[in-house]
Amino acid sequence: MGHLFRRTVFFTFLVISCLGISGCTKDEKPTLFDMVYVFNVDMPAALNTIQTHFVEFDKVPTRIEAILADYGLTTADIGQIEPYNAQLEVVLAPTSLDYFQEIFIELIDSPNRYECFYTPNVPLNTGSRVILVGTLADFKPWLTQSAMNLRMGFRLRQPSPSALSFTLRLTFKAKA
Repeated sequence: MGHLFRRTVFFTFLVISCLGISGCTKDEKPTLFDMVYVFNVDMPAALNTIQTHFVEFDKVPTRIEAILADYGLTTADIGQIEPYNAQLEVVLAPTSLDYFQEIFIELIDSPNRYECFYTPNVPLNTGSRVILVGTLADFKPWLTQSAMNLRMGFRLRQPSPSALSFTLRLTFKAKA
């Protein structure tokens, strides 16, 4: 009987401890809406592995006025806008993207550059899609303007095997 009592007390203590630890996490600010941007990117064949290559997206409409109107919000309701994730995916080809070494997306505010998304080392078995993670920066000052300038940079492990078309999808989360 004493052994069963100690076991019950131990498991009760364990459960209470676990609940107490998990309850100490920082409260996440609620997401108000997502801002999604999709780009088509063409890459020529035989790009070299020595330099970093860039694709520029100038004066991309943020569509912030329409998004705020849809949700009945104002820019004052937005506390911050965080990069969530990005995906680079091959269009109409089952080609593996493991020849990419590094991919990053920057917001350009001349003369400054701010990294939004990155993948420092593309996995060798990546398949036809690469997922980039968002940084922890707040992009509200730029994504609440009418347009923004973006740049995708990448380095290759080996020369690109053929000309390919990609879809680049960026997702930002506006939070309260």
